[in-house]
Formats: sequence, structure tokens, C-alpha cells
Amino acid sequence: MSNLAEAAVAQEIVVDGKTYCAYIALRRRLPPDAHRLVVVSTLANSAAQKILSMCVQSIERFTPEPHELWIVDNNSPEEHLGVLVDLPDVNVIFNRTEPAPPEVGDVAAPGNQLEWGSYANAIGLELALRVIDPAARYLVTLHMDSLPCHPTWLSFLTSQLTVDVTGKGSHKKGVAAAGVRMDTTRSPEGVLHILGCLVDYQVFRALGLSFFPDLPAFDVGDKVTVGLREAGYGVFACRNTLWEPELQDKIDPASPWRAVPVDRALDLEDRVIFCHLGRGVRKASGSVAKGATVDQWLAAARRNLNIDYGKVCP
Repeated sequence: MSNLAEAAVAQEIVVDGKTYCAYIALRRRLPPDAHRLVVVSTLANSAAQKILSMCVQSIERFTPEPHELWIVDNNSPEEHLGVLVDLPDVNVIFNRTEPAPPEVGDVAAPGNQLEWGSYANAIGLELALRVIDPAARYLVTLHMDSLPCHPTWLSFLTSQLTVDVTGKGSHKKGVAAAGVRMDTTRSPEGVLHILGCLVDYQVFRALGLSFFPDLPAFDVGDKVTVGLREAGYGVFACRNTLWEPELQDKIDPASPWRAVPVDRALDLEDRVIFCHLGRGVRKASGSVAKGATVDQWLAAARRNLNIDYGKVCP
């Protein structure tokens, strides 16, 4: 832990009745109106490191708006943390306690998070909520195997929110969350997947919401959508090729994402603004082969980084 102790400040954080030992590296601090972007990572090998690195590169390349990027690493082996120790301008929470659910008990060494991934992901997000500025207006959750791929992605999602904050604690009902994908597999009304989801954080806090799953009915983050709807707020979802594969025909033939078998979110002008590999941690470990490979994902993302989309003002 010597490298972490030198690069970050130790802090104990209680989540779900358990004390987590974390090291926090605060490298960028902005006013509350700047978006807070949170990515939870688990780095078991070099492939996972490459996936996370591409996510970070794409966020920084395609997010002109003022933002704080937070990476919450969930107890990855220390030998894989170098990419985060040396990452400039990115805030990092190094969680050194295994995020195992209560029924599993205490796990001293890094466990098999593939067995309790939903809970571990929720713990990572909840750790971030206990560290970021509580006055922040916008919170964005992302998976490490997802990435923005157009400079208007965040402005587009933000433009869909219609909650009008008229004073402290006073809100007019409106759309309080916008995501890149709506899933109906667990709920007929649909829930926004947290792989790429923007929420009005002040509404989130006022309603006392959390990211914890309630399996098998609700996966990690699903109850955010449920809670918002129950309180009278609306949600917005992009069109996505996962559920509407015919949308692929609307994608520019020159786009690096035209033929790659991944989830692609489109804006109202049929531009691909966000992509998701899917099962990225499992693919990095070699346990899943369906869909695009890690190499195909990284190749398309590298091509996309080099495209000149023109100047975009935040």
C-alpha cells in the first residue's frame, strides 16, 4: 500500500453497515454546477486496464463541459493500479476492502467480483456519493467498458432534463434523468441502465435514492428510475441499437461504430454519441466471447479518437 499512501489520503467510509478502507486522490475540484462523472473499475489483468484507459481517454476527448471524473477502483490487485496512480486530472477512490455482499461475509483478499458484480458496482457508486460535493447538480454514472464517442453526448443528455430548481429544496416536476439505454427485461415500464446515465443529483438526494440492487427484480441502479417515477419525475432514454438493431442502418457508413457489434446510442440526428462493449470485465478475463471482442472495441475507439468532429462549445 506504500504507493497508494504516497499518492492519496486514507479515509474510512461506511456503506451498507460495513467500513471500507479507501485512499482518495483528489486531483480536480470544480464548482457544484460541473458534472460529476463516476466510473467503477475492477482491474484483474492488462486487458481490463486497456478497457478502462480507453474509457478515460474518450471521456476527456469528448467532454468539453466542465466536469470532475471520478474512478472508483474496487480492490483491484495493487500491481494493476499503476494506470490510476499516475492518472492526471482524474479523481480516484482506491477502495481496498472487498465489496462483497453481507451474505458472503468478509473477504480478505480480492474475491471473485464476477459472482457479486451488481452489489460491487453499487458499492463503488455509493462510495463516490460519500466523497463528491453533495451540492453537485449533475451526476453521471458510466461502466468502464462504455465510452462517449461524440463531443455533444453530455450536452445532449443534459438538454433532456427539465427539472427547474427554483430555490433550495424546491423543485418543479419534470425529467430528472437521461440515459443511453432503457431496459425492459426486468420492468415492463423500463429502467435506465447505469452504464451511461445522467441524473439530477439534487433530486436524487432529496428523494433518498441509492444504487443498491434488489435482485432478482432490480439490478444495480434500477431503483433510481423506479424512485424517480414514483415521485412524479420523468426519465429520458436514447434510442439504442441493442433494442432497435435496425438503427444501425441510420449510422454514417464512415463511422467506426457502423459495423461493430456493440450497444450504440443515437441522438436525434442519428449520430452515435455513446457506446457500450458489454460484459467487458468478463471479456477481459476470457470468460465471455459473444459480441465484439476487446481488441475490436479498442480498435474502433482508437479510430474514433482521431476523428475531427469540429469545435463544440459547452
